[in-house]
Amino acid sequence: MNLIDLLIQQHRDAEALFEAWRHAPDDEKPELCLRLAETLTLHSAVEERWVYPVARSVVDGPHIDFAVEEHGEMTQLLAELLHARHDAPRREATVRQLEAVVAQHMSEEEREVLPRLRKMDAGAFGLSSDEIVRSASDARKEAMRQLESSAPP
Repeated sequence: MNLIDLLIQQHRDAEALFEAWRHAPDDEKPELCLRLAETLTLHSAVEERWVYPVARSVVDGPHIDFAVEEHGEMTQLLAELLHARHDAPRREATVRQLEAVVAQHMSEEEREVLPRLRKMDAGAFGLSSDEIVRSASDARKEAMRQLESSAPP
């Protein structure tokens, strides 16, 4: 699987988790909070470390700048979600906000960024998609530790 296909698959995985959320019983939602956080932090790590630096050479700067801002917003919401995962009303409100940000992000990225990156040589990213995912998995673990320690009271 090439890197662009991987990113699109990660988008579909996130959509599936939000769909599962809507149908999950309350006792399963704390675990889904963790799965959402892990999935989205892995995706963010891949984009921020490997995709966006390369994308800046073929995509207008404002698109990438906006995507980075959305990642910041997602990170903040994920920290809130992890802290509120056992507080049903806060958890529900946070997931709704997070889903809106993620949906906007995925739509913009699939419309404006990924089609332009498909035209690039796979070597432009410096690593294979498998190597990027392995490296991003380590970054995700660190990001999850940071999210859990920075969650607001």
